[in-house]
Amino acid sequence: MYRPQHPSNKIVAEVAWMYYVKNLNQGEIADALSLSRPTVISYLKLAKERNIVCIQVAPEHYRVNAMADALTEKYGLKSVHVVPDDGMQGEMLTRAVCEVAAHHLPNFLQKGDVLGVSWGQTVSFVSEYVPHWPIEDLTVRQLLGSIANPLLSTSESCTTEIARRLDAYCINFNAPAVCSSAALATALKAEPIIREQLENLHKCNKSIFSLSPCTPDTHVVQFKIATVEEIDEYRNRGAVGIIAGRFIDEAGQAVLGDLDERIIGADHDLLRKMEGLLVVSGVFKLDAARAALRGGFVDHLVTDTKMAELLTSTD
Repeated sequence: MYRPQHPSNKIVAEVAWMYYVKNLNQGEIADALSLSRPTVISYLKLAKERNIVCIQVAPEHYRVNAMADALTEKYGLKSVHVVPDDGMQGEMLTRAVCEVAAHHLPNFLQKGDVLGVSWGQTVSFVSEYVPHWPIEDLTVRQLLGSIANPLLSTSESCTTEIARRLDAYCINFNAPAVCSSAALATALKAEPIIREQLENLHKCNKSIFSLSPCTPDTHVVQFKIATVEEIDEYRNRGAVGIIAGRFIDEAGQAVLGDLDERIIGADHDLLRKMEGLLVVSGVFKLDAARAALRGGFVDHLVTDTKMAELLTSTD
C-alpha cells in the first residue's frame, strides 16, 4: 500500500520559502506555522535532500575558494582570504584587500594577544577599515622606531589607529627608526629605555604587515630609511623583498648589510617567530610575497585573485 511522504513536500517547501526567500529565522518560522524549532531545522534539511532547495556556489567564488585552499596547502598556512579583483587595480584593489584584512583582524586576535604592527600604505589602509571591536587585554606594539614625517603611513600612526579601534593598550616605540651610523644605533639600543622597548618586542606573539619589492621606488626609500644606492647594494646581494625594513632573498632568508646595523626595530628572527598576517596586493610584489611565504614569515594571508593565481602556479 502506498504511503505518502511525511512530511509533505508542500510543508517542506513552505518552510524553505520562508527561510531562503523571505529571510525569516527558524524561530519566526516555527511561530508562524505552529512548529517546533527542531522540526523547522529538520524540514530545511529535508528540503535539500528532496531537491526542493538546490544550493549552488557561484563559479567565481568556487575559484576563489579553490585558490585559497591551494595556497593553504602549498605554504602550510593557517588561513587564506582571496579577494576577487572585479576589474580593480592600483589603490582601489589595495583598499579592497585591506578592507577584507581589517574585518578579519578581530578574528585573528584573541584575549591577551600582543600584536606587532609594521608600517606603510597597505597597513595604513587596513587601520582605516578595522571595525570598532574591543578585544579584552589586547596590546598593540609598534615594531619599528619612528620617522620624522607624521604625514606618512608610519608604524606609529598605524599602531595607534588599530589600537584605538580594538580598544587595546597601545605602545609606541620611542626611538628613531634608523640612525645615521651603526655606532649611534648601538649606543641608543644600549640606553635603558630603548633597550627595554626592544626586549618587550619579544612579547609580540602576532603581527600584521605588508612588504615591498627591493626596487629603487620602495617605501623604505620614500620614508628616507634607505637610499637608492643602499637598495642597489642589497639587491646585488640577492634581496627581493623588504619586511619592516628588513631584506630577504628569494628563499626568504635574511640579507644583511650596513642598514641592518642602523635600524632600531624587530629583526628577521623576531619577525619570523610571530604568527604573521600578511596583507598584500599587486603583482609587482609577487617575488617579495613568495619569498616571505617561503621564509616562514607568514601564517595568514589576505591577497587578490591575480596574486593568488601566480603564487599557486609558480614554484
